[in-house]
Amino acid sequence: MSRKLDEYPMDTLDQRFPLTSLERHLLDIGALDRVTLRKIQSQALERGVFIVEELLESGLVQEGDILKFLSLKQDVPFVLLEQLEPNSEVVTLLEQDFCEHHSVFPIKVDGSYIHLAMADPKDIALRDSVRGITGLSVRAYLSSKGAIKKKIFEYRPFYRKKIIDTLLESVGQDQGIRLTRELGIEIEDLKKLPEQTEVIRIVNLLILQALQVHASDIHIMPTDIASRVRFRVDGVLQELIQPIPMDKSEQIVNRIKILCDLDITERRLPQDGHFSITLEGQPIDFRVVTSPTIYGEKAVLRVLDRSSTILDMRHLGFSKDLIQKFRMHLTKPHGILVMTGPTGSGKTTTLYSALNILNSKEKNITTVENPIEYRMDDITQIQVQPEIGLTFAHCLRSILRQDPDIILIGEIRDLETTEIATRASLTGHLVFATLHTNDAAGAITRLLDMGVEPYLMASTLRCVLSQRLVRTICKKCYTEYVPDEALLEEILEMYPEYRTESVDEPVMLAYGKGCETCFNSGFYGRTAIGELLVTDDPIRQLIVDRAHTIKLEEAAIVGGMVSLHMDGIRKVLEKVTTYEEVMSQTEIG
Repeated sequence: MSRKLDEYPMDTLDQRFPLTSLERHLLDIGALDRVTLRKIQSQALERGVFIVEELLESGLVQEGDILKFLSLKQDVPFVLLEQLEPNSEVVTLLEQDFCEHHSVFPIKVDGSYIHLAMADPKDIALRDSVRGITGLSVRAYLSSKGAIKKKIFEYRPFYRKKIIDTLLESVGQDQGIRLTRELGIEIEDLKKLPEQTEVIRIVNLLILQALQVHASDIHIMPTDIASRVRFRVDGVLQELIQPIPMDKSEQIVNRIKILCDLDITERRLPQDGHFSITLEGQPIDFRVVTSPTIYGEKAVLRVLDRSSTILDMRHLGFSKDLIQKFRMHLTKPHGILVMTGPTGSGKTTTLYSALNILNSKEKNITTVENPIEYRMDDITQIQVQPEIGLTFAHCLRSILRQDPDIILIGEIRDLETTEIATRASLTGHLVFATLHTNDAAGAITRLLDMGVEPYLMASTLRCVLSQRLVRTICKKCYTEYVPDEALLEEILEMYPEYRTESVDEPVMLAYGKGCETCFNSGFYGRTAIGELLVTDDPIRQLIVDRAHTIKLEEAAIVGGMVSLHMDGIRKVLEKVTTYEEVMSQTEIG
């Protein structure tokens, strides 16, 4: 069996594992010390990734330092993609799958040349492939795989829009049945419906337009005169299409029911089901819930597009300091890590980003969820089914007999589940769990209220990460402005380092004027803000004393926790979002 780096004595490591020129350079410039480097090497070896990737994920080394050194060594210019906003028409010259597979990203077109960010600029065959696709010669720039992956993700709506526009044109040409087959939905027998092709076409339009505007939900709500259709975009419901006539509404809901294999004759009771489509080779799941109203059946479709989420903590929006502190707890052999926040705040995405860091063939990882929103290789995922007695507690009791290293609990709802999770952490397991509370300190109070013994919680709880999603300013209509003096002073009291010395260079904030891209909202996309409560000795003592939530929060801030509100204000000063958006998602304690 192979040994990890940290199992060797330090004085023999240099002989058995010689340092690369990059590693020696990072030590020479003081970017990290020898012991830290060896730990990162060990983690890279365990995960089976390159040392450069692990160095960047650790957050201890700046991407510019690494690229600058490699650029000089390879005699190739480098580019920091996070500082660039290429034209979408240039970016989509290459298909998304091609860019992801080869780790390339178009930057700009200059005459007969395409400027291309590449993880491997020396790959001549890849340059030839790009020239064959675009008809342009390649000028290569060095970039990291992580930066390219993030940039591709940022421009994903433009890749998708190009494909969906073509499909929508097909719908307009009265080819709804062909389109249904393209989407991968089996065509059902709707002969009883007088206008089956039109109904299918309308449902397809709803699905495609929801994907086009990156909606998370589709609401079909009947009224006394028509059914209104609203899409939830970036957490806000928007009515982007015309209402559907009442004579079509029931047929549309029936079509959706048939796709989910639900009973179309049952209109008195709520029903739930799901169906899937395939777009760009990626499966997209739809969870459907119908409910009776005074005007007819309402249907809500939750869009679960796994390919639209990047499972990398560096790219979710959290500060580097929070990520570094959180990652420290990921390396611990046992304990409980709790993720908290309201529904739709991105808790599951953050947890899976953490599992993505830990996932390796040497670890037995098991999750218990309802529903399973992400699929991940090499881990065991269990779907809870309460109707047959397969509850969270039942699953956990079984899991503990299967020699797990890491356990993820989709949601802690009762004392039994909490007690099993606590026992698991005491017997050498690392446990992740989600909880619905408003802040990190509130999670401790909630667990105590469930009946967990304070001394057990104090000894097992490692940290609580509370998060929210705030809308980001649309880059197409981004506008800077000088804020009100009183507001600015309030903000700068929290972050005095953002003050400017010159009166001629005032501190600027930003907002979105509203444009076609963002549907005149001024926002496009969302990013995470968070607060990390670490259970140090003062917090443990307060837990044992059953202290009030306010005292827990005050102690956490004294210990270095940045509150949700302050983390949001940091994003306001960085011109990522607006003050009003942060205020709508956070409370001032």
